[in-house]
Amino acid sequence: MSVGEEDVNIVIASSAAGGDEGNGSGTQPSVPTRVTAAVPTVVSASTTHTSGPTRTSAPSTRNPGPTTPATSRASGTPTTHTSGLISNASHTPGPTGTSGATVNPTGPTSSPSNIPRPTGTTANATNPTVPTRMPAPATPTQNPPRTPIPTTHNPGPVRTPANAPRVPGPSRTPGPARGTPRPVPKPDTGGHTVNYKKEKAFPIRKYCVPTVAVLLVLASIAVISILIKVVLDNYYYFCVKSFKFIPLDQWCDGKSDCAGDEDESRCVQPFDVTTNSMVRFMEAGSLLQLYASSRTSWSFICSDNWDASKAKAVCAQVGYYSEPVSSSVSISDLSTSSAILYSTVQVLSDQRIQVNPLLGGSCTSGRVVSLSCAACGIGHKQQRIIGGTNSDILRYPWQVSLQYMGQHICGGSILNSRWILSAAHCFDKGQKQIDRWRVQYGVTTLTYLFGSYVDKIFLHSRYVANQKPNDIALVKLKSDIAVSTSVQPVCLPGYDNQIVAGSVLWVTGWGHTVEGGSALSSQLQEVTINLISSATCNQEYGGQILQSMLCAGKLEGGSDTCQGDSGGPLVSLGQNSRWDQVGVVSWGDGCGRPNKVGVYTNVQTFLNWIYEVMKQVA
Repeated sequence: MSVGEEDVNIVIASSAAGGDEGNGSGTQPSVPTRVTAAVPTVVSASTTHTSGPTRTSAPSTRNPGPTTPATSRASGTPTTHTSGLISNASHTPGPTGTSGATVNPTGPTSSPSNIPRPTGTTANATNPTVPTRMPAPATPTQNPPRTPIPTTHNPGPVRTPANAPRVPGPSRTPGPARGTPRPVPKPDTGGHTVNYKKEKAFPIRKYCVPTVAVLLVLASIAVISILIKVVLDNYYYFCVKSFKFIPLDQWCDGKSDCAGDEDESRCVQPFDVTTNSMVRFMEAGSLLQLYASSRTSWSFICSDNWDASKAKAVCAQVGYYSEPVSSSVSISDLSTSSAILYSTVQVLSDQRIQVNPLLGGSCTSGRVVSLSCAACGIGHKQQRIIGGTNSDILRYPWQVSLQYMGQHICGGSILNSRWILSAAHCFDKGQKQIDRWRVQYGVTTLTYLFGSYVDKIFLHSRYVANQKPNDIALVKLKSDIAVSTSVQPVCLPGYDNQIVAGSVLWVTGWGHTVEGGSALSSQLQEVTINLISSATCNQEYGGQILQSMLCAGKLEGGSDTCQGDSGGPLVSLGQNSRWDQVGVVSWGDGCGRPNKVGVYTNVQTFLNWIYEVMKQVA
């Protein structure tokens, strides 16, 4: 070297196993060796590289191809390199200032075809079969050597085939039911966190919602059914046997429109009495008299051999079936004449009675029977105010309300546990359908709930609609009335009952308090009036008053019955402090007008009809 030399760093990778480099069959860990070669600046001189200190370089997986001799920038003279991969080359400029050759770090560079291959000692002595590869001239740089990037690619995520079975994920704990409030943690004085265990929510949607829905559907069906029934009941009657509807005005019109007279069987009907009762009560309705057909006269019953069975048999003859109460009265206390017939009673096998007059007309015991077939006429006697005032059912526990299709029509009175006494005109105006009537009793304030059902309704056979005579009716209930302090029967008067003009009487009802009024009284009303003689009353009404009628009221007006009071009882406080019904509210001219008193049916004249109906329709 005549002028100067350059240091060239050449990395030579030697095969660890001595395998063939050309075929790349063996693994070649790189053992980089730093070679410092003197590069002559003289054109004609050739430079031999001398190995210097080694430097570790990153391995490369690239298989080197055959080497190509590098050409000197100055003269193009080939420079021999030891075979291997070039990691980095650094040229030190010589004294002449010639720049160093640039070495391609990424791979071999092509060389001109006219450059001869090196032979002899310049070839790789370690593996002579592998041709020597000449590195390209390296570009001088001041940057530190780079670590080669591995060419091996990191595989991405494995894609699951579309038809592969789906792997179930981890199980998930279900949360609380929707709508369940979260538990509010209570404060912990110790500073610790309080954990609450969630309670299992009640399955509202599972049970309550379907139940409510079913109930609503059933309620809707019930309401619709009731509405349909109400509409049909207001306009039609259904014939069960013939399975058809008929107009309501053809029901109980006296003509058969259904099979088997079905539409006429449950109607108000007249009752004709052709026989006389063989039982009657005298002197305040307590002294018993029986008709002796063999003597064709009435007789008192001697108390000799009298017992409870005979008392029941006698009361059954007048339609009373409750426990009777009997006693005896001394003959000397009787107000009748001395010519009195006495008899005894015999009960036959069919519970009929036979009257046997006593021979000689004398009673050994000297006492006669006093009989009460029902505990009646028991009211709370209190001071009453004339002119109409609020009352209480406890004062008049026999007062009832007759209601048609839920509306108060008339009043009435309790005779016994099955029978109600009222007026015949209450069942005019087409209100003849028995099944539509109810009887309300035991109440002071008018109500329409829980009324008793009606079994039969009988009018006097001689009553003519819209006319005044024989205005009396009997209503039979389907079930017995339970007697209490607010439910008591009223007593019927005796056959010899005599009331004189001016006698004080009482009348009760829920009728209108003002003539022409549109509303009934919700509270039971009472008014105190006086008996008016038939002669005076006929002067007011032009002779319309018959023996079967009574007149009562105030001639000056102001105290009277009115619409809604019809059928109610007119009572008097008789002997033995018991209340007797002497009249039934019937008719009148207006309400409380001067000289126009009320007209009542005289109950005493219809005692035989009442007793016979109750007896025959047991």
